[in-house]
Amino acid sequence: MTFDKPVPGPHQQPVQGFVRGRDDGQRIDLPNWSMLVKVTTGDTLGRLTVLEGRMTPHLTGAPAHVHEGHDETFIVLEGRMRFRVGDHFRTAVPGETVFASRHLVHGFSNPFDDPARYLAILTPSGYEEYFVKLAQYIARTGAMPAHDQTRALMAQHDTVLAPSIPDIV
Repeated sequence: MTFDKPVPGPHQQPVQGFVRGRDDGQRIDLPNWSMLVKVTTGDTLGRLTVLEGRMTPHLTGAPAHVHEGHDETFIVLEGRMRFRVGDHFRTAVPGETVFASRHLVHGFSNPFDDPARYLAILTPSGYEEYFVKLAQYIARTGAMPAHDQTRALMAQHDTVLAPSIPDIV
C-alpha cells in the first residue's frame, strides 16, 4: 500500500508513505543468512535503506570492515548478536541498538545457539547492492568468495576489510 503525492522538482524527496508486509521486500539470500530490503534506495532517492536480516545460529556473519560512504544502525529484534565496534566487542540482545559511523571498524555475527533477527538502517543507501552482488556470486559459483574476491567486491562499495582482533566471548 502506498500513499504518494506529486513532488515539485526532480531531486526532492518524494512525499510518500507505504506499508510493506512482514514478508514483503527485496529478498537477498546468502548461506544461512537472509535479508529483506524493506525500504529501498528508490523509495528514498538514496537517502536511506532499511533491511531486515535473519541469521542462523553459529554464523560468522560480516567480517570486520570500514565503510567510507555510509553509517549503519542495527536494532536486534530476536536472539543475540555479537558486534565489533572499533576495538570493542559487545553482545546485543533484543531491543538494543548498535551504531557504527562511517570510518569506524565494525562487524557482526551470531555465534550463539539461537537464530537472530535484526533491522539495519543504512544512511545513505546503496550498500545493499553489495549483498545483491555477493548473493549473485554465490548463486553462480556455489561458494563464498575467497578473501581477495571479497576485498574487491567490498571496494566497489567504498568498503575495506579491517584487521581482525581476538574476541573472547
